Amino acid sequence: MITDWIDVGEVSAERDQNLRHYFYDNGVSTKLVGNNKQYLLLGRKGAGKTAVFSHLASSPTNIFARTDVIVPLSLQSYNWQAHNLLTDNQKAGGFQHRDSWRFVLYVEAVKAIREKLKGQGAAVPKKIEKAARALERIFATPVPSWTDLLGQKLFNLAKIELPKAGLDDDGVSVGGGEISFEQLRDDAGLKHQLNKNVEGLTAYLESSLSETPEDIRVFFLFDRLDEAWVSDFIDESKSIVSGLLHASEHVLHQFGGRLRPLVFLREDIFSTFDINDRNKLKHDCSESLLWDQESIERLILERINYYAKQKSVATLNELQQIFIEKEMRSRATPVKHIFNRTMCRPRDMVAFLDKTFKVAKADALHSPDGQQISTLAIYDAESGYGDYLFEELSDEWRNQNEHFLEYLRTFENLRYAAITSDELKEALIKKGLASDHAEFRAIMRFLFENSIIGITVGKSKQWRYKCFFPSQAFSDADVVKVHPGLIKRLGLTESSSERANAVSDKFILDREPGESGDPSASTST
Repeated sequence: MITDWIDVGEVSAERDQNLRHYFYDNGVSTKLVGNNKQYLLLGRKGAGKTAVFSHLASSPTNIFARTDVIVPLSLQSYNWQAHNLLTDNQKAGGFQHRDSWRFVLYVEAVKAIREKLKGQGAAVPKKIEKAARALERIFATPVPSWTDLLGQKLFNLAKIELPKAGLDDDGVSVGGGEISFEQLRDDAGLKHQLNKNVEGLTAYLESSLSETPEDIRVFFLFDRLDEAWVSDFIDESKSIVSGLLHASEHVLHQFGGRLRPLVFLREDIFSTFDINDRNKLKHDCSESLLWDQESIERLILERINYYAKQKSVATLNELQQIFIEKEMRSRATPVKHIFNRTMCRPRDMVAFLDKTFKVAKADALHSPDGQQISTLAIYDAESGYGDYLFEELSDEWRNQNEHFLEYLRTFENLRYAAITSDELKEALIKKGLASDHAEFRAIMRFLFENSIIGITVGKSKQWRYKCFFPSQAFSDADVVKVHPGLIKRLGLTESSSERANAVSDKFILDREPGESGDPSASTST
């Protein structure tokens, strides 16, 4: 019976023990690694960045060369407060933390290159070997991990006397006793000495790494950069992460791609950075993790077919084979119906199908022969999926936009999925969320950019949500419609308000996202 074996894996990549068996990323990993000018992977929450990180951390041989070194650096449980002590207040524009990140990258590079060459039985360049011994003298053997280094071990640098004429094995005077976070935070003299020593060590390590063999590339993978993105630490976190981006660019150019930081970052967080030429950086130095219906279906099939093989069941050629009925009430296919309620992210599709399969199993919603699932399971799963999507959006934005939840609650009071812009404006003004047209328009743009509302453009009969039409620019519209995935969660009627009916064609308002006037048409993404 299909409900005995069908599964789609975990919603969270970091918790999915089987991810390595069915990883699929539509080619972005190869593109990112193959372009030595890029150091940034951008994607919305739920787009699959951590899955790509985990995949690259496993050193896949179809992407990396035998001589490549992979250093995964997840910021989970990372000491953000300690790193914040290294701020250079004389610098601005995100450069305050650039040099402390250079220090981290160079320590890791020295360790990784030395270990790689020794593992191959090859000679370690003299400068790199000397640098490794100097680090062992300072921090003890073995040199601590970077998370330890940016913690208690780093504090001890404030009591170390570095030689002025360069480092050697015996040229470091190591001070006695440990320094606490509080001592370092409150003592300007210790903090100054710490920053001075970090600066000196960084310059020394950078010089030593100039002997990195031409055939070796070291990739530093940074993930979980949103760990400290909480309301009372956003400004500090923004400064630290901006510093990482500046350091990555510096290191990339300094070593001609032999040292390659790869930073995995949420697109909404990147958009908040006050970095010169941010758009140019995004265009030249990043890849975006984008999906369409076809690529998401392929990802889902990889997952489902893995579980089919585990149970010696025939694999599927397409997702539509799962369901008994070929159409939903809207005349969309079951797969299209589910996809239209996602935000074009793999995690959304996984979450919806996971809930659908669990409902089908619990309520025995399958065909008489047990080989297919009824679409009733899809309808029954929608409410639970709506709760999931609401929480995903809240996690993404509530720490950055204090009014975000109030925006969503405003729709609850409007009752209908499709409303006029004037109705929304009046409701926002009444709640004190907008005071004039300019503020209202800024909120509208925000809601559109995050696919919470969709618009129609010109004479088109397509509902355009940013997630399905990423190149669609915001434009003023008489009528807007809430994203289908949120309609049940917000308690809305899937129809138009009277005022919306008065200014627009109801036939358009009741179409599925992206559908044209032809009821049998499918969404183009």
